[in-house]
Amino acid sequence: MKLRQLVYFVKVVEVGNITKAAEQLNLAQTALGIQIRNLEDSLQIQLLDRHSRGVSATPAGMLLYERAIEVLQRIEETKRDLISLGGEKVRVRLGATPSILKLLGTDLLVAAREQLPNITLHVVEELSFVLTDALERGELDYVLAFDIEDNPGLRRIALMEEDLLFISSPNDKSSGEDVSFRQAVSGDLALVSNRDIIWKRVHEVAARLSLDVKITYQVQSMEAIKALILHGVAQSLMPYGIVSEEIKSGELIARRVERPNVKLTLFLAYPAHKGLADEKQFLSFVFDMVNRLAAAIGPHAHLIDHADL
Repeated sequence: MKLRQLVYFVKVVEVGNITKAAEQLNLAQTALGIQIRNLEDSLQIQLLDRHSRGVSATPAGMLLYERAIEVLQRIEETKRDLISLGGEKVRVRLGATPSILKLLGTDLLVAAREQLPNITLHVVEELSFVLTDALERGELDYVLAFDIEDNPGLRRIALMEEDLLFISSPNDKSSGEDVSFRQAVSGDLALVSNRDIIWKRVHEVAARLSLDVKITYQVQSMEAIKALILHGVAQSLMPYGIVSEEIKSGELIARRVERPNVKLTLFLAYPAHKGLADEKQFLSFVFDMVNRLAAAIGPHAHLIDHADL
């Protein structure tokens, strides 16, 4: 049994599909299948049940998966400790969404330098689904992203709920501080794509209410969507941070969506088999940043208590 085989096996169990696992590991499917078969042969026990939907761990496979997670986590911790003992800073790749970095960008980097003296923080900005994909491929160490789905290969900490806001130009003829969900989805909406968290949440709520969603513009760019709204040809549903500057300047207006209120949940997520040696210090830094984020968002942010962490 080789360490590389454990890494491969963990990924297969977490994904539940050898083809998808091979894609995330940048391996040929046949090569990954051979590695898993060799692992089973060396242990002389079946680790996976193969079926039409993919694969699932047998009782023996689940035991190996749990032990492998412990082994990989200890190896990762040892690597980080050795780097620290050598006097070098540990490099941490943190992904965050545009709405977060619009409000926190400079503060986050300055605070990291002050609060995390043994860490060099490398920050990546992307949409939530892109960050989650990168985390699963091992390209990021931690992500701050919205509505991350439960995954046995990831640890998640729910940090904050945030209201989605209906964003329009000041020339929008509709009046009032709030807008109903029905009104919000009946205009000329601009949204990103069907993989985006906002798209999914809007369509989930619409399906429950048996409503159609009118999407006039599908654009893979928050900045492009914002430009459409500024030109008065579209509206959108967004977190506050994306349009905070334009709201303050009066170029755009934001209204709370009611009946029902639509919220996103912000998570900190990281691989189950990875983590920092001084995780409490890093979590304290993240909680501090989220508190600052909630203060910047104002009444549309709702912190989640973490007294037990």
